[in-house]
Amino acid sequence: MFSSASYVSRVVCYLVGLSLVAVVLTEGGSMCEPIRLPMCSSLPYNKTRMPNLLDHSTQENALLAIEQFEELVGTNCSDVLVFFLCAMYAPICTYNFGPFGSETIPPCKSVCLQAKAGCEPVMNRYNIPWPKYLACRDLPVYDQGVCISPAAIVDTMPDEGECMEGDDLSPTEDNNSQSGDTLPSDTQPSSSYTEPPPLWLPRETANCGECPYNYAVDRDIFFEKEYEYIIRARVDSFMQYTSRLMFTTVIVQEVIKFSGLIIPEGEVQLFSRGTCVCPHLTAGRDYLVLCYEDLNAGRLLLEPDCTVVPWNSKKIKRLRKWDNILRREQRRRYERKRRNPRPNRRRV
Repeated sequence: MFSSASYVSRVVCYLVGLSLVAVVLTEGGSMCEPIRLPMCSSLPYNKTRMPNLLDHSTQENALLAIEQFEELVGTNCSDVLVFFLCAMYAPICTYNFGPFGSETIPPCKSVCLQAKAGCEPVMNRYNIPWPKYLACRDLPVYDQGVCISPAAIVDTMPDEGECMEGDDLSPTEDNNSQSGDTLPSDTQPSSSYTEPPPLWLPRETANCGECPYNYAVDRDIFFEKEYEYIIRARVDSFMQYTSRLMFTTVIVQEVIKFSGLIIPEGEVQLFSRGTCVCPHLTAGRDYLVLCYEDLNAGRLLLEPDCTVVPWNSKKIKRLRKWDNILRREQRRRYERKRRNPRPNRRRV
């Protein structure tokens, strides 16, 4: 039971933890480390870096603070409470993730508001306010800053029985539209079309006979395509999911760049339209993959105009340099657009 007395006793422990933090704060950024907070063991990521967003310099200090919320978590007042707390106390480590460097990524404002809406009434029953240090007002909005939410974690293996046949896998701007969402019932096609059931057919090889492109790691192509993710991955297997959709399972070994989705290390699926894969891949080999994200479905795409080359560590420094230049240019374009929106033109 969530009791006022036990909550107050945990707050005392928290204040003691804060006093320890003031003594042992470290200087500069630190390396990624495995998450050791029991409450955060089920997160979709498993590496963090201290200090966290509340200035705890070690996970031991963070543990003293986050334990005060155990009974609140036990009330199941919000589905995102654990994710929100862990994003604050054990933020995802992006040490080697290209554009963010050693920057700590906070939870999105929407995640905080959702957790607060569900759990603040429970706390108010015991005359306990929502903590000021967990205020939502200063957290970034998803499309106006870098932040993390459960929806921003790459979805891995689809569930059996879940059919994605109607999904639109178009890259770049099209992915940010409503193309991957189900149409409202009053706008559904009136035809008798029904989606075929999942096939789940393993494939020994899935390469198309001929691919329209065969890009190398080239500066002009990089800036033209504006790829959204770059990973080092080992190809594991191929699966024909439906008659029009297949995926390639890869083992992500290093993330060089991500944009709207957080890419975990380990097993991830790359989705392709049709019954074959372009660019060509061979199971068991390591590749450098530059391609796009599907934000609506939380998936990584493998499209014919993506760049896939055998892994070569010498290319990484060059790619990170290009990506820093590209992101600065993208920010400048965004600021120009924000400051000078196109005026509405009235037709005469």
